[in-house]
Amino acid sequence: MSNTKTIAKNTGWYGLETAISSIVTLFTSVAIARVLGPSKMGYIVYVSLIASMASGLGGLGIPATTRKYMAEFLGMAEPGNARYIYFRTLLLQMGLASLATGGVLVWVLRDAKADYRLASVLIVLSIWPSMVNFISAQANVASENLSANLPGSVTSIFVYFVAIAATVVFKWGVNGVGLSLLLMRSADFLVRLIPTLRGVLAWETVQVHPHGLSRRMVAFAWKSVLSMFLALIVWNRSEVFLLKYLCSDIRQIAFYSVAFSMAERLLVSATVFGSAIGATIFAQYGRDRTKLPAITAASFRYLALTSIPLHFITAALAIPILLVLYGKAYQDAAAVVTLAPLLCMPKAFMAPVQSLFESMEKQSFIILSTVLAGIVDMGVAWYLIRGGHGAVGACIGSGAAQVTAIGLLWSAGIVLFGVKLDWAHLAKVLLASAVAACAGYFVARQFVPLAGVLCGGSVSLMVLFALFYLLRVLEAQDRIRFATVIRMLPKPIGGPADRLLLLLIRPEPGSVAAAGRAS
Repeated sequence: MSNTKTIAKNTGWYGLETAISSIVTLFTSVAIARVLGPSKMGYIVYVSLIASMASGLGGLGIPATTRKYMAEFLGMAEPGNARYIYFRTLLLQMGLASLATGGVLVWVLRDAKADYRLASVLIVLSIWPSMVNFISAQANVASENLSANLPGSVTSIFVYFVAIAATVVFKWGVNGVGLSLLLMRSADFLVRLIPTLRGVLAWETVQVHPHGLSRRMVAFAWKSVLSMFLALIVWNRSEVFLLKYLCSDIRQIAFYSVAFSMAERLLVSATVFGSAIGATIFAQYGRDRTKLPAITAASFRYLALTSIPLHFITAALAIPILLVLYGKAYQDAAAVVTLAPLLCMPKAFMAPVQSLFESMEKQSFIILSTVLAGIVDMGVAWYLIRGGHGAVGACIGSGAAQVTAIGLLWSAGIVLFGVKLDWAHLAKVLLASAVAACAGYFVARQFVPLAGVLCGGSVSLMVLFALFYLLRVLEAQDRIRFATVIRMLPKPIGGPADRLLLLLIRPEPGSVAAAGRAS
């Protein structure tokens, strides 16, 4: 199977998984925010962040090693070595998960307020299944078989939805939120582990332990842990700690979390595509690493095409969206929810370039760029929060850090690996997105929130598509690549999508035949 078809297939499967998760978590997060209110939600966000950072740190060191080296040896047609790596890293991760869970549990029992202690303990216990689950998930990514991750995700999100619904109906409060998180992560772990184990056990057991493999894996794992620890500062709401200790208004944590969560929803398509690209990049390293710069450059083009318009238009409609979803209790978060989509946008471009550096075992550049970004983040956020800007200051600090990290990494990729980006295409997408966002903003402000979102969003899309056509943003080659994804869609969706694509593309001489073959 070609790289294009593999990426499209994995994008489809992971897209389905992420779409289901995003829709359900959107409704559950809104329900939690409305039931708990800004003050109670602020503390739960704080404890959940501690647990998330602990599981995230442990979940991206050893699992990153699993993905990298399993993919490499599977790409080299050596499943015996991949099998060995899976079981070795699974045992190591179990030990690390036990230490992390125990350590955070001790802190919670000593520090948590009495009214939040049980909820905090339940949230912390969810660290163990979450961390161990990363190994099986990354093993499926390494196999370029992202469909294997779908059952666990769907089951866990259904469990979470039922538990949150029960929490709202029976008024279990913060304890219900903690229990829901523990049940969700446990279900995901069990449903994903068993079939993955069966699949890996079916591989041949013959292994030729390459000279220096253990040394390479240990070095890679330590660099991954360090880079991910630093990345948590830049990418994972670390500004909450500054809000907790520098801002007397606990609601600012809730406002920042709401804005951050809304902005994170916009990264769904980038996360899906980035994961599919990452799986192919690691496998391609074992097949033919000379093609990696071209794959990385192509990924940038399609991330820009999908992410930039989405973030610009959402920023224009952020305030009415906030009022529709969360109500007037969160209206003081208006400024931060408007800034968050734009300042969170650089993260959409992270996955391909990070996968490129990791596949080449050049993580030092990731570490250096993240260190510099972390300094920018803490410096800017500390100054602004201390100056009384609260959640807005935290958001600006996070955005400045993301621009720093992404800018440095892509610059290094261009210089070191010869990645060639299409700057003209980027300029066209930025122009079209900005004009469409402005049109949507001026229309939305004329209506009440819900009507504003619907009317403003519709106008934005019409202006965007018109400018895409006039500026020749899409080319014939884009239809050839999108055709693979469109064929995976149900006919009621795929047919209109293909016709819209045809409408937006004005084929140049010599490209008509090729585009026709793609259909």
